[in-house]
Amino acid sequence: MNPQKEYWNKEYLKQPLSKPQYDDWMEKYKDILEESKNIPIIDLGCGRGNNSLYLAERGYKVISCDICDIAVERVKAYIPEAEAMIFDMLQGLPFESESIRIIIADLSLHYFAWSDTEMILQDIKRVLMPEGYLLCRMNSTNDTNYGAGQGIKIEDNYFEVNRNCKRFFDKNQIEKLFDKWDIQYVNEYQIDRYKLPKVLWELAARKL
Repeated sequence: MNPQKEYWNKEYLKQPLSKPQYDDWMEKYKDILEESKNIPIIDLGCGRGNNSLYLAERGYKVISCDICDIAVERVKAYIPEAEAMIFDMLQGLPFESESIRIIIADLSLHYFAWSDTEMILQDIKRVLMPEGYLLCRMNSTNDTNYGAGQGIKIEDNYFEVNRNCKRFFDKNQIEKLFDKWDIQYVNEYQIDRYKLPKVLWELAARKL
């Protein structure tokens, strides 16, 4: 089995069954989301389905995607109106070119080597329509409660932490990764979704 798939299946089996709970981070993008009212929105690395539930409750068509079988099965149970898919981002996104206006990637793009992250981002751009949007959140180098600067160093700001590889971004790396995108919003801040505060980057990037 794929090591990442195996890791996340074990992690989700530890978690009790419960309805997804979302925060309000996408509220500021209402106007952008409205542009995709009749086109499915991809929730890439959907996890528990927090963002999928937010979108489904507001009448959007959503495609919930994850590498983890257990996570996708739970999304199907709690959000039956969502289309659900299981795939590995490293194997490419199984969508036609320029077919999607908005892709959400909430805390799902920071598990890869730098070259793989660039490859995934390029594939996201392929799938997006001209002037389509990627709305994402990613680990910050200030996220010390969840492994920043800890564990076995693999690359700059990329570590093996508790048997899982995690990348942490600083502002320069964000700008480098998205240098061929139109960054319309970027902010580093703290959320309280987990037991300890988590620091992340939020980004709205438009395809050029």
